[in-house]
Amino acid sequence: MPNKKNKLIIGLVTLGILVFGVTLFFVIQSNGKGEQYKAEQLEATTHDINYVLPFKNEYMGNNSNTVNLFYHLPLTTSDMKFELFPDTLTVQIDYSDTLLHVGKESMSHKQYAAPGLADEVNTIYKNEVEKSIIYNSTAAFALIDNLEYIVYHFSDVSYKVSRTDIKALYSNFDTILNETNWKDNVQSKLNEKSYIADVASRVLIQQ
Repeated sequence: MPNKKNKLIIGLVTLGILVFGVTLFFVIQSNGKGEQYKAEQLEATTHDINYVLPFKNEYMGNNSNTVNLFYHLPLTTSDMKFELFPDTLTVQIDYSDTLLHVGKESMSHKQYAAPGLADEVNTIYKNEVEKSIIYNSTAAFALIDNLEYIVYHFSDVSYKVSRTDIKALYSNFDTILNETNWKDNVQSKLNEKSYIADVASRVLIQQ
């Protein structure tokens, strides 16, 4: 009898350890996916448009909704400030740093081998900012019905983007928020540096 009792105890302990191990494994996996998903929201080509659909609104004058939308898009920094101009249907995002510094900060989550030449590094940072501006502007104009202009104000330069110019990039802007349309017509194109440079030259109006 003692033998059977000992075997039962050992069996229960083993089972408990096994259950604990399996549970821990799935918790770790779940947390890992959560962190990965969070990191993906910082990059235009991996951002999940469903992540910001709750911020769809008729009016840019809904201050908290508009501000929260931009905090859930790429190119987010901890010290962003916002100015809303209802008379001109304009949102201005103020960054305290230069365009290149914001580009560098927005890429801090990435693992990549930066080239040694300063000019090449600066080109990468500038490309990152322009890519995010194109992406964020498309999302904001698609989600906020009466928003007409967005100003991205850095400490060294400002860019103004209009709804008209962004809409002209897409033949299906009215249905752009469809997940498939979004991936095919917005995100996939942002993998091409030449596309980013061409669009930036047409829609990013320097102030």
